[in-house]
Amino acid sequence: MSDGQTWGKIAKRYQISIEALCKANNMSRRDKIKPGMRLTIPTGGDDAGTTTASLRQLGETDAPEARPSAPSPAPPVARKEEPPKDKDREDPDDRSVGGGLRQIDLPGAAPAYYFEPVGKGRLGLKPVLVYLHGRGGHPEADCRRWASLARRYGWLVCPSGPVPYGDGRAWDNNWPSAHHATMAAINALREKYGRRVQLWGNTLIGFSEGAYAAMNVGVREPRTFNRWLILAANSKYWGGPGLEALGSAKDRVRRVFLITGEHDGVIEGTHQVEAWLHKAGVPTRVITPSNMGHETPLEKKTEMYRAALTWLDGG
Repeated sequence: MSDGQTWGKIAKRYQISIEALCKANNMSRRDKIKPGMRLTIPTGGDDAGTTTASLRQLGETDAPEARPSAPSPAPPVARKEEPPKDKDREDPDDRSVGGGLRQIDLPGAAPAYYFEPVGKGRLGLKPVLVYLHGRGGHPEADCRRWASLARRYGWLVCPSGPVPYGDGRAWDNNWPSAHHATMAAINALREKYGRRVQLWGNTLIGFSEGAYAAMNVGVREPRTFNRWLILAANSKYWGGPGLEALGSAKDRVRRVFLITGEHDGVIEGTHQVEAWLHKAGVPTRVITPSNMGHETPLEKKTEMYRAALTWLDGG
C-alpha cells in the first residue's frame, strides 16, 4: 500500500461510498488501512456493502486494485498476476501488424486493433480509449490515424464491425454487437496485460454509425465508459430506450464532447443530443465547425480533436 492511502481515496477511485466500503470490510472509517490487509470492494450501487469483489493482500508498495466481474455481455476474465508481456509474439491471439499497431482476436467478434500507451507512466495503470468506426470504416487504418492523438492518454483500441461493407466494415445498425466487441476487447487486454489496463473510467469515441454504437454502449456501461467523444451525434441514435438508459447513467457520466460539422446532415440531431445531456446534468461541450461536413479530418484539425481528448481526460 502506498503512503497516504485512505478510505476516502479508495472509495473515490471505485465510485462507491465510504460507508459501503467500511461495511464490506466490517470496519469503521476511523480504522487505518495497513500494508498486508485484505480488503473487499462493494459493487456500484451496493450501499449496504454486501455484494463484493475480493482484493488481493496489500504489500508495502501496492495500491489497492479491484478484481471485479467483467461487465456484460462479455464473460469475466481472471487477472493475471505475472508481469505483463510487452512483446509476446508467440501469442496466436495477439499479433504485431507493424508500426506499433497490434491485433488481438476476440471471442465471438471480429479482431480488434490496438496501440499501447506512450509517455510517462505508460507501464502503470492507464485508461482505455475505444474508437468505433463508421459504416464502411477501416478499423486498422482508423487506429493508425488516431494513434498520434490518443496514445498519450492511454491504450487505443479499435474493434471491428461484424459485417463487411464495401472494402470496410459495418456494425449493421446493431449496437449490441458493438457492445460485445467493445467489452470483449477491454477484457482481452486486461487478461493479457493485467493492471496496466484500466477497467473503469474509460473513454468511448465514435463516428457516424460508430457514434450510434458509442452512444448506446455508453449509456449502458457508464462505469466502464464515463467519458465520450461523439462525432456526428444524432438524436435518432437513442430513441426511447436510449433516453431511459441515460436517465440511469447520468450520475456516472463525467464528460461528453460532441463534434459535428455545420454542413453535416445530422447537425440538428446533435443539438438535440446536447439539450438532452444538459437536461440530464452531464457536463457537455459542443463544437460545430463551419467548414466541416460528415467527416473526421484529424490531419487538418488535429488541435481541435486534441483539445477534446484533453478536456475529457481532465474530468
